[in-house]
Amino acid sequence: MEAEPPSTPSSSGSHPCVVRPDLELLEQVLDQLEISSFRDSRGRLGTRWPCFSLFFTLSDEEEVFSARTIYDHCFSVDDKPVLCTVLDEWNRDTTGLKGYTATDDDGSVLVVSEAMMRIDGGVTREQFAASTTVWLGLAGSFHLWLTQRLSHAGLTGEPL
Repeated sequence: MEAEPPSTPSSSGSHPCVVRPDLELLEQVLDQLEISSFRDSRGRLGTRWPCFSLFFTLSDEEEVFSARTIYDHCFSVDDKPVLCTVLDEWNRDTTGLKGYTATDDDGSVLVVSEAMMRIDGGVTREQFAASTTVWLGLAGSFHLWLTQRLSHAGLTGEPL
Protein backbone atom coordinates (compact mmCIF):
# COMPACT_ATOMS: atom_id res chain seq x y z
CA MET A 1 0.00 0.00 0.00
CA GLU A 2 1.44 3.36 -1.02
CA ALA A 3 1.59 6.20 1.45
CA GLU A 4 -0.25 9.30 0.38
CA PRO A 5 1.59 12.60 0.38
CA PRO A 6 0.62 14.97 3.15
CA SER A 7 -2.20 17.25 2.20
CA THR A 8 -1.35 20.86 1.52
CA PRO A 9 -3.70 23.78 1.59
CA SER A 10 -5.04 24.83 -1.76
CA SER A 11 -4.34 28.29 -3.04
CA SER A 12 -7.93 29.16 -2.16
CA GLY A 13 -7.17 28.57 1.51
CA SER A 14 -9.96 25.98 1.82
CA HIS A 15 -8.05 23.73 4.24
CA PRO A 16 -9.88 23.84 7.59
CA CYS A 17 -6.81 25.08 9.52
CA VAL A 18 -5.99 27.84 7.06
CA VAL A 19 -7.34 31.36 7.47
CA ARG A 20 -7.25 34.42 5.25
CA PRO A 21 -5.84 37.05 7.62
CA ASP A 22 -7.49 40.44 7.85
CA LEU A 23 -7.08 43.47 10.11
CA GLU A 24 -9.77 42.22 12.48
CA LEU A 25 -7.82 39.00 13.08
CA LEU A 26 -4.69 41.09 13.56
CA GLU A 27 -6.51 43.22 16.15
CA GLN A 28 -7.50 40.02 17.97
CA VAL A 29 -3.87 38.84 17.99
CA LEU A 30 -2.67 42.20 19.35
CA ASP A 31 -5.43 42.17 22.00
CA GLN A 32 -4.34 38.68 23.08
CA LEU A 33 -0.78 40.01 23.38
CA GLU A 34 -2.17 42.95 25.40
CA ILE A 35 -0.82 45.45 22.87
CA SER A 36 -2.90 48.52 22.16
CA SER A 37 -3.41 49.44 18.53
CA PHE A 38 -4.91 52.16 16.38
CA ARG A 39 -5.97 52.69 12.76
CA ASP A 40 -4.21 55.45 10.85
CA SER A 41 -5.66 57.64 8.10
CA ARG A 42 -4.40 55.16 5.46
CA GLY A 43 -6.27 52.24 7.04
CA ARG A 44 -3.18 50.57 8.45
CA LEU A 45 -3.27 49.02 11.89
CA GLY A 46 -0.48 50.45 14.05
CA THR A 47 1.09 50.19 17.46
CA ARG A 48 3.01 52.94 19.20
CA TRP A 49 6.13 52.34 21.26
CA PRO A 50 8.37 54.90 23.04
CA CYS A 51 10.86 55.13 20.15
CA PHE A 52 8.98 53.91 17.08
CA SER A 53 5.63 53.23 15.44
CA LEU A 54 4.91 49.90 13.79
CA PHE A 55 2.30 49.61 11.03
CA PHE A 56 0.79 46.39 9.72
CA THR A 57 -0.69 46.04 6.25
CA LEU A 58 -2.48 43.24 4.48
CA SER A 59 -2.40 43.72 0.73
CA ASP A 60 -5.30 42.10 -1.12
CA GLU A 61 -3.84 42.51 -4.58
CA GLU A 62 -0.35 41.23 -3.70
CA GLU A 63 -1.55 38.94 -0.89
CA VAL A 64 1.26 40.04 1.40
CA PHE A 65 1.26 40.62 5.16
CA SER A 66 3.85 43.17 6.20
CA ALA A 67 5.04 45.07 9.24
CA ARG A 68 6.78 48.40 8.66
CA THR A 69 8.44 50.23 11.54
CA ILE A 70 9.28 53.91 11.45
CA TYR A 71 11.85 54.99 14.03
CA ASP A 72 11.52 58.32 15.85
CA HIS A 73 14.72 60.02 14.73
CA CYS A 74 15.42 61.87 11.54
CA PHE A 75 18.76 62.57 9.97
CA SER A 76 20.14 64.91 7.37
CA VAL A 77 20.90 63.84 3.82
CA ASP A 78 24.59 64.26 4.72
CA ASP A 79 24.16 61.44 7.30
CA LYS A 80 22.75 59.03 4.72
CA PRO A 81 26.05 57.35 3.70
CA VAL A 82 26.81 56.44 7.34
CA LEU A 83 23.21 55.30 7.87
CA CYS A 84 23.40 53.09 4.79
CA THR A 85 26.67 51.55 5.97
CA VAL A 86 25.12 50.70 9.35
CA LEU A 87 21.95 49.33 7.76
CA ASP A 88 23.98 47.26 5.29
CA GLU A 89 25.67 45.61 8.27
CA TRP A 90 22.27 44.68 9.76
CA ASN A 91 20.90 43.46 6.44
CA ARG A 92 23.98 41.36 5.76
CA ASP A 93 24.08 39.74 9.21
CA THR A 94 20.38 39.11 9.92
CA THR A 95 17.27 37.72 8.31
CA GLY A 96 13.59 38.41 8.71
CA LEU A 97 13.70 42.19 9.13
CA LYS A 98 15.34 44.53 6.68
CA GLY A 99 16.30 48.13 7.38
CA TYR A 100 16.50 51.00 4.92
CA THR A 101 16.32 54.78 4.70
CA ALA A 102 13.40 56.86 3.48
CA THR A 103 13.77 60.52 2.53
CA ASP A 104 10.81 62.82 3.28
CA ASP A 105 9.77 65.68 1.02
CA ASP A 106 11.54 68.11 3.36
CA GLY A 107 14.85 66.28 2.89
CA SER A 108 14.95 64.61 6.29
CA VAL A 109 16.03 60.98 6.30
CA LEU A 110 14.18 58.37 8.36
CA VAL A 111 15.12 54.82 9.25
CA VAL A 112 12.50 52.20 8.44
CA SER A 113 12.48 48.44 8.93
CA GLU A 114 10.18 45.96 7.27
CA ALA A 115 9.24 42.31 7.44
CA MET A 116 6.81 40.56 5.13
CA MET A 117 5.40 37.21 4.18
CA ARG A 118 3.19 35.98 1.38
CA ILE A 119 -0.26 34.87 2.47
CA ASP A 120 -1.74 33.99 -0.92
CA GLY A 121 -2.38 30.38 0.10
CA GLY A 122 -3.59 31.40 3.56
CA VAL A 123 -1.85 30.69 6.84
CA THR A 124 -2.82 29.07 10.08
CA ARG A 125 -3.95 31.36 12.87
CA GLU A 126 -0.96 30.17 14.90
CA GLN A 127 1.50 31.02 12.11
CA PHE A 128 -0.09 34.46 11.73
CA ALA A 129 0.08 35.14 15.49
CA ALA A 130 3.65 33.83 15.75
CA SER A 131 4.86 35.99 12.84
CA THR A 132 3.21 39.05 14.37
CA THR A 133 4.83 38.35 17.74
CA VAL A 134 8.27 37.79 16.21
CA TRP A 135 8.04 40.99 14.16
CA LEU A 136 7.12 43.03 17.25
CA GLY A 137 10.17 41.65 19.05
CA LEU A 138 12.44 42.21 16.06
CA ALA A 139 11.36 45.86 15.78
CA GLY A 140 12.44 46.44 19.39
CA SER A 141 15.67 44.48 18.98
CA PHE A 142 16.51 46.40 15.81
CA HIS A 143 15.90 49.70 17.60
CA LEU A 144 18.34 48.77 20.39
CA TRP A 145 20.96 47.55 17.92
CA LEU A 146 20.52 50.62 15.72
CA THR A 147 20.82 53.03 18.65
CA GLN A 148 24.10 51.41 19.70
CA ARG A 149 25.55 51.28 16.18
CA LEU A 150 24.59 54.87 15.38
CA SER A 151 26.10 56.04 18.66
CA HIS A 152 29.38 54.32 17.71
CA ALA A 153 29.18 56.03 14.32
CA GLY A 154 28.63 59.41 15.99
CA LEU A 155 25.03 59.82 14.79
CA THR A 156 22.08 60.48 17.08
CA GLY A 157 19.57 62.12 14.78
CA GLU A 158 16.88 64.56 15.77
CA PRO A 159 13.74 63.34 17.57
CA LEU A 160 10.58 63.45 15.48
